[in-house]
Amino acid sequence: MTILCYGEIDLDIYVALNRLPTMERSAWCSDDFENIGGAAANSALWLANWGILTRLAGHDLGDDRPGDIVRELLAALPQLDTRYIARHASYRTPRCQCLVTPDGERSFITHWPEEVLMTPPSHDMLEGVRLLNLDMSGPTPLRLKMAELAAARNIPVLINDIYQLDHPLLPFVDVLVISAAIVRSKYSEASPIDLAAELMRAGDCAVIVTDAGADINILSRDGTREVVRPPAVSPVDTTGAGDIFKSGLLYGLLRSLPLTEAVKWGAAAGSLMCQFAGTTKTLAPLSDVRALLETMN
Repeated sequence: MTILCYGEIDLDIYVALNRLPTMERSAWCSDDFENIGGAAANSALWLANWGILTRLAGHDLGDDRPGDIVRELLAALPQLDTRYIARHASYRTPRCQCLVTPDGERSFITHWPEEVLMTPPSHDMLEGVRLLNLDMSGPTPLRLKMAELAAARNIPVLINDIYQLDHPLLPFVDVLVISAAIVRSKYSEASPIDLAAELMRAGDCAVIVTDAGADINILSRDGTREVVRPPAVSPVDTTGAGDIFKSGLLYGLLRSLPLTEAVKWGAAAGSLMCQFAGTTKTLAPLSDVRALLETMN
């Protein structure tokens, strides 16, 4: 049983700062390093590290030093299938600078996003796949095509960050994860729960509303609502916390757990990741996720 993560793959440049720089006022860097990043890659690496057969595709890599680093790190995980990640000469591997402040919050500088290439979806990418994990970190058309192919095979689709009721991907979604913080900042005319209920009805899908370290609300397809409280942690870096939440959620769904129990796995995994610098520099074992899960009510 394989999980396919399709979407964003890049090389992250982690930079720990005392604060964000402003005009004529520099920031001080206390640490920096490179690790694999991108929403799809983040989720895939944690899943593969837990022994889950995981296929990764989406962003292509260049025949350059950053591409070499990404390929070398991906090759270290035997459970990770990367055969569909294309490589191009005279192409720059996508990169992202992650500026992290002492409170664990992060800001991003994305390098040349207008140049990014993606491997088109194909039927063979879905061979043996049990669950499809999509991200919205880029253009919709190829993600829509992948969701259509999955739906034709009755493969459940999990995706994050759809907030429009008429979004073309919504009819293909089985589980949608949205952020309460994004709803408040960009869609203030609706409360996060009200918007989640509208999305649930419009897409006939389950909707999960995360809210940093606050309660997670789960709206099932039948309209019932449940709440999960994440474990309390002191964050070092919140970069990719939502991606690793999805890793834990996918792990639970792959085990056929009820949605609420799968969300608890997601909450434990995402919270655990926040205690490390860099989303994929430290890949915590499943036993650490389980230990944190056991502290939750």
